[in-house]
Amino acid sequence: MGRCSSRRNAICWREALHSTSRGGNAVTVQHVALLNWRDRSHPRAGGAELYCEQVAQHLVRQGVAVTYLTARVPGLPTVEDREGFRIVRMGGTFTVYLAVLLWLWRHRTKIDGVIDSQNGIPFFSPLAVGRRVPVVLLIHHVHQRQFAEYFGWPMRWVGRWLEKTATGLVYGRRSIVTVSPSSRNAIRQELRLKGNVFVAPCGMDRPNAPDDQRRAARPRIVCVSRLVPHKRMDLVLEAVAKARTVMTDLELHLVGDGPELDTIRTHITRLGLETTVVVHGRVTDAERTAILQTAWITVSASAGEGWGLSILEAAALGVPAVALHVPGVQDAVRDGRTGVLIDDESQLADAIVCLIDRLSDPAEATAWASRAWAWSGQFTWERSAGRIRLVLEAEAARLALRRPDHRAACDVVTVVELAGASLPDADELRMRCRHTDTWSVRGDRIIGLIHGADEIDALAVLQRAGVRPSDQVRVRLRVGRPHDLLEYA
Repeated sequence: MGRCSSRRNAICWREALHSTSRGGNAVTVQHVALLNWRDRSHPRAGGAELYCEQVAQHLVRQGVAVTYLTARVPGLPTVEDREGFRIVRMGGTFTVYLAVLLWLWRHRTKIDGVIDSQNGIPFFSPLAVGRRVPVVLLIHHVHQRQFAEYFGWPMRWVGRWLEKTATGLVYGRRSIVTVSPSSRNAIRQELRLKGNVFVAPCGMDRPNAPDDQRRAARPRIVCVSRLVPHKRMDLVLEAVAKARTVMTDLELHLVGDGPELDTIRTHITRLGLETTVVVHGRVTDAERTAILQTAWITVSASAGEGWGLSILEAAALGVPAVALHVPGVQDAVRDGRTGVLIDDESQLADAIVCLIDRLSDPAEATAWASRAWAWSGQFTWERSAGRIRLVLEAEAARLALRRPDHRAACDVVTVVELAGASLPDADELRMRCRHTDTWSVRGDRIIGLIHGADEIDALAVLQRAGVRPSDQVRVRLRVGRPHDLLEYA
């Protein structure tokens, strides 16, 4: 993350603090169009669809009307009301993009915010709604490498150009939301987009504390995943085959569907794992949870993710993970506490055997389960949706400024820790600061994240909000690290 210039930002801080204040002339969004190429009823739906629908549900609970625009699915209605928001289906796999743009142009005066979900290719919604409607670009992960895996030339070149060059031209300095620090880095390094990038991790519906009684009697791995090439399930199968030479009673359960299903079945037969691997295919949410609760561990050999959603879903049930140290996954696992990260795929089998051996001790298993469950509890859908709503409102305020903001985006985030006998009220701090600054109470401290600011800028923000260091209020400032974006965002 680069540093900021305090002198360059001084005027902007005053203007931004005034224009995005929650009091007085606060900017709010009341009707949001959420764009995604699929909804959860689509036969190829995955984590991105879960994210979008959960955000839609929780935005509705926060008082925002949501229209979810997506592709048509045979056998499903064109318009459907679900969980308080409306789904409008139009177009096919590729024509959905043009159909959505036409819908946005016709309804541009009836919406006051757009969440544009980019699954490799965005909807280019600014072309339809104009400059004054705030658009937040939602990027789960960068697809530049994946285009080569799925397409030949020239389609892979076209995909890369649309994701990078065309996106930069159309979206300009509009704000971006992503799900992990890893994706945030990739957006800067690979796509080089100019807008501010904010992290809103996936949430989850966390059950009660883990139940040890549901764990299988024999060592069991459960993997929940879309069966697509970049998940590299073949590496998991090979690691299980190798691990079984040491741990003969090991089982593997695969939950999920996808284009690689037949290939995986063939690989299971080739490795002689027919009695070891159970392929469940696509199941209901309740069935998925019941299967996960029997796991000792989950395993990921993915080449990279936006966010390790399936790993956090397992953690919410007290199931630790063995995974490769790759973007996205490394954000979802706390190495040595909620799982084990390895640097080389050749170490996968040994890591599986080692962790399962440790979990054979009931006390050790309880400790791992408790840490995984506690870690997952920090991520809620309400928090994710609220974060996106505030970014939308901040974007609306930015667009309303009389003087356009032509500054380069600053990725520095400062962590503010307030302690002492006379702390300010956290809600008051939220009211006095910008929408994109976050404040949370942690025990006897208040922790804040000041985005786009180094320590000098952050201290100036505190002073304008009425907080000054004293004997009663101790202020500690430090530049934020990637895990701070997850823990305090």
